[in-house]
This record gives sequence, structure tokens and C-alpha cells, in this order.
Amino acid sequence: MNSEQLIEYFTQVIQSIMNRIGGASNLTEDKNAQKLITAILKDLDTLGIKSNQVMPMELEKVYNNALEIASKELEEMGVTPPPIKKKIHMAAVKEIIYKTMDDIKKSVARAKKNAKTMVNRVVSRTKAEIAKGLILGNHSKIVKKRVAKMFQEEGITGYVSSNNSNIRIEKYAETVVRTKMRDANTQGAVNRYIESGVTLVQVSKHSPSCAVCGRFAGMVISLDDSNEGFKSVNDAGIELPPFHPNCRHTVKSWVIDYKSQEEIQAEKDKWKSFNPEKDVRSVAQQKAYKKEQDIKRKANDARKQYERMAAVLGKDKMPKTLGGFIRGKQSKSKTYLKLQQQYRQANKELKAE
Repeated sequence: MNSEQLIEYFTQVIQSIMNRIGGASNLTEDKNAQKLITAILKDLDTLGIKSNQVMPMELEKVYNNALEIASKELEEMGVTPPPIKKKIHMAAVKEIIYKTMDDIKKSVARAKKNAKTMVNRVVSRTKAEIAKGLILGNHSKIVKKRVAKMFQEEGITGYVSSNNSNIRIEKYAETVVRTKMRDANTQGAVNRYIESGVTLVQVSKHSPSCAVCGRFAGMVISLDDSNEGFKSVNDAGIELPPFHPNCRHTVKSWVIDYKSQEEIQAEKDKWKSFNPEKDVRSVAQQKAYKKEQDIKRKANDARKQYERMAAVLGKDKMPKTLGGFIRGKQSKSKTYLKLQQQYRQANKELKAE
């Protein structure tokens, strides 16, 4: 299993939890509710176990690959890199692995706590309403529907952001895995450059990009304080990619010995006008980025809608794939309009129960 397959595994485990909820026995009985909680916690534990099996090897592989690519890159530029100092690089890899696994471990622990709380909260509230005679009909079916609806709509929280947004564990894991893989790639290359006596790197450029990346794209950054006129990673506010979760930027060596005085001065001059608070992208670049984000946001909104409807109506009544659902939504097909009507009606019945 590789890192991308691990991301998919997280999604599969969450889906298996939903299936487990759908097949649960009468949750108004304490023993059944606790049985479901125990099973869910075991499912979530497998996420940590599988991550421990996959990520250390994947991170080490990416780091070592970056070492090789950096070495070839330097040779092509006329720099002869020294033998790789294995101890130094092993320590760097261990640090990356530790931070990655710590993030995943904490997210799984939070997810377990959140899942247990959600089941208990829904069951407790529903039982109280049943006792007051507020709910009629099949109590077992009602509580199961409510638990499934909450899990699908709210998701199992794996991380709480700085603005108090709850991030689903499968989405947070995706962010952690991809960002840490990129980080391992950058650190592997940078450490090889330093080892070879090259202390300047240039950040890659691509479009569209966000305002944060736009400030650093194409900038030449010093890896220590030895390069006068260049900002260093030791300066406040100066960092190397990834600049944010899922950042696609990388760095390449910038060998000053093979640059003309005009080229060197041009790069230094960029830092004179550098403003960490200013969006340096052109209007066209800003529009292109906004368009890209709008497309992603619409796709994410469609995914959430698909999950909400599946939680209430059941997977068997939904299109087999998210893509099929999105196409139906965009064309306002009869099937999609019928699903909408069924979803509204089912929600009314659920609230009335």
C-alpha cells in the first residue's frame, strides 16, 4: 500500500462505519449501543495501525528519492556532491516520520472521542423523546436513521482548525499525508544542497496559485545567513514550501557561482520590494485561482450533498458514483429531481418522528 492508497483506505473505513451503523440492532438498548461504539472504535484504530505500516516507509522513500534527484541536478549544474552522510539524513527522516505519525495519532484519538460522543448523544436524546411519548413508530429504525444522519452530515472529526471548523478525519488525513510527503521531498533536496555547499534555492512557479504562494514563487531564498542581499529561512516570515496544506510548490538549487552579476542583482532586487502582506499576483492570476477554487468548492459541496442524501435515503437509492450524482445535478435530470423530492420528504418525516 502506498500513500495514495492509504488516503483511500481512510475513506473506505469511514464508509464501513456507515454500513455498520446501518446494520446495527436496536440502539435504544444500551448493550447494542455500546456494541456499536466498540466496533466503531476498533475500525478507527485500524487507521492508526495502517498508517504506522505505510507512512514511515513512504516518507523515507520520498526523502531518499529527493536526495538522488538533487544529486543529479547538482551534477548537471557542474557541482560535484559529496558522499551522502547517512546519519544526518536518517535523523531528518525520523523527525519527519515522528511529526507525521503524531499528527495522525492525535487525529485518530479525537475521531474516537467524537464518534463515541455522537452515538451517545443521539441515542440519549432519542430515548428521552421516546420516554416522553414524543416519538411514535419503529423506535429502532428511527434512532438508527438519526445516528446515520449525524455521522454523514457532521462526519467524524479528526481535527479542529484555528477558526473552530471541524475537519473530518478522512479529509484531515488526506491533508496530512500529502503535505508531509511534500515536506519530505523538500527537506531531502534541501539537506542534499546544504551537504554539497549550495545554500541558495529558488521556489518553483506555477499558475494558478494562492496569494501566500504567489509571494514566494520564483524567489531565491538562502538556507543560512551567509548570502548577503538574500532573505534567509532564519528571517521572520521566510519559509520554504509547503507553504500551506496541499501546497504544490517545490525548490531547486540556485548555484550562485554560475550566475552573472546581473542575474544575482536581479534576484536581490526582488527582496527589496518584497512585502509579505501584499498580493503580488496579477488580476488575471487572481481570477484564474478563484475560478479553480470555485470548481473545487462546487465539487466539495456536491460531495457533501451526496453524503447527506445517502444518509437519509440509503446508498441503494443513490447513483452508484459521486460523478453520476454530479452529472444528474448539473443537468437537473428527472432522477436527481426525484431524489431531491424524496430527500425533503424523508427529512420531514424524520423531524416529525
